[in-house]
Amino acid sequence: MKHKRIFRVLTVVTLVGLLSFTCSNKIYSKKETKTSKDKTIKMKWIIPTNKSIKYETVMNVIGNSTFEMDFGKLFNKIIDSALTDKENLGKDFFNKLQKSFSNTNLLTILSNSSDFDNVVDIKMITKEKKKEKKDTNEISSIMQSMMKGVMLRGSVYKTGKLHSFWLKSSQKNLLSLFFELPEKELKIGDTWTLNNVNFIANDQNFICKKANKKNIVTLTDIKKDGDETIAVIDYDILEYVSGDFNNPFAKESTKTSMEFIYKANAKFSIEEGKWVSYNGIMSFNASGFMISKQKKKFALIEQK
Repeated sequence: MKHKRIFRVLTVVTLVGLLSFTCSNKIYSKKETKTSKDKTIKMKWIIPTNKSIKYETVMNVIGNSTFEMDFGKLFNKIIDSALTDKENLGKDFFNKLQKSFSNTNLLTILSNSSDFDNVVDIKMITKEKKKEKKDTNEISSIMQSMMKGVMLRGSVYKTGKLHSFWLKSSQKNLLSLFFELPEKELKIGDTWTLNNVNFIANDQNFICKKANKKNIVTLTDIKKDGDETIAVIDYDILEYVSGDFNNPFAKESTKTSMEFIYKANAKFSIEEGKWVSYNGIMSFNASGFMISKQKKKFALIEQK
């Protein structure tokens, strides 16, 4: 009997120990999962003193692009009758612009502002890929001169918010897409909006019948890469309008639609305070007064 009692006691103690070990493992695992899921990060720009961050900036057309604009109907009343090739005016301008842009390298430089506290100055400059003979054609000469020097000059706060509110919409678009960060702390799944992005801009001659807009940026993951914490970001932006374009020089209107789609994936180092990769695709489709189909690759590649 005595041996049986001792055996029972040992059995109970052993079972309690096993149960305690099992339960403690479950609690530990649960705690770790919860901590990982609820982990928060804060993105902000970190520029070393008296130094800068440089990115090769890619905005290249992918595949074949089409562009046609009904310049003939638009300018029939004001273009001299001697200009017989009005239909090709817009297409020729577009093709020459694309050629000039394809011969250009872009470099974006981020540095600490010397004029404002806690602000990052951003300057995008051009560098010719290859030297070409100066084109004597007037349109080509204009394009070549346009594709030189500073293409973008703006600023963001180190916390990520746009600082240079005075810029044109087209420049705000680029600055915001590439360099604007959310000011709030984030956990996986949190979203925000790039309020300074506005791709479509029509005037009073366009009467909108349908419109759709989506502007969502999401923190999809937080990863560890050695000692670095990497925030993985997805961009999902859409702008669409359709309606009637009223020709200001003739009593007629054209059914017109425009659509911009932008998808990107980027990785931001929390400790280094900079992008470690950034890749996006922008698609543009238009019909009616302007007929266009185009895709562009957007990328930032750090230059050491």
